[in-house]
Amino acid sequence: MPAMRLPNRKSVLLLEPSVDDLKSSCYVLNTKEPARLCSELRRLVKAWLESGPDLKKMLGADKVLSRNVRHGRTLLVATGGGRGHLLWLPNPPCSSPASWDYQALAMFMDLIVHPYWEKLGGPCARCGDYYIKKTRRQKVYCSQRCGSATTAIPATRRKRAEEHAEKLRRAQVASAEWITTRTKDGWKDWTSSHTGITMHWLTRAVSNGELRPPTKKG
Repeated sequence: MPAMRLPNRKSVLLLEPSVDDLKSSCYVLNTKEPARLCSELRRLVKAWLESGPDLKKMLGADKVLSRNVRHGRTLLVATGGGRGHLLWLPNPPCSSPASWDYQALAMFMDLIVHPYWEKLGGPCARCGDYYIKKTRRQKVYCSQRCGSATTAIPATRRKRAEEHAEKLRRAQVASAEWITTRTKDGWKDWTSSHTGITMHWLTRAVSNGELRPPTKKG
């Protein structure tokens, strides 16, 4: 196996489960190396979530996965006290524990049997990361930063549209006034000098059909 160090995987059967146990899954889902491990775990989680999540439905649609998760081995882990713990490891046929596919399957199995699996959220609609939900209603964005940045986009577009419409209005008013003046300046020069709107902007508005060039009578 490559020497890259990954977060320690803690079976929920071995330790008292907590929401923090899901952080290692998020870490691998959000990183890019090792590429095979990350892509395979993302594939499994994506298929799982898109199924409902409905584990029975997912396994029914993926016969290979259904066969692989059926096999496993249980180890007894002794403690310094009187209690023992059980560690379950997947043991898919024809798969080496040293392979990234095996590691991805092992992490996926820990995730789907975790009592707090519903706390896993993602992928974020903005950055694509998976995350631990802070509230039950957090289903779209991984953070307030991503949510605010996304909602700011339509607000910015709306503001620009309003500013554009206001420029058009001022240009139209000034163009109409130019018709009645005795100035020798062209309508663009006159309108630009009286409104502060650049001649380039006026030319583009005319080209886009948003502004009609005024014509003096007589």
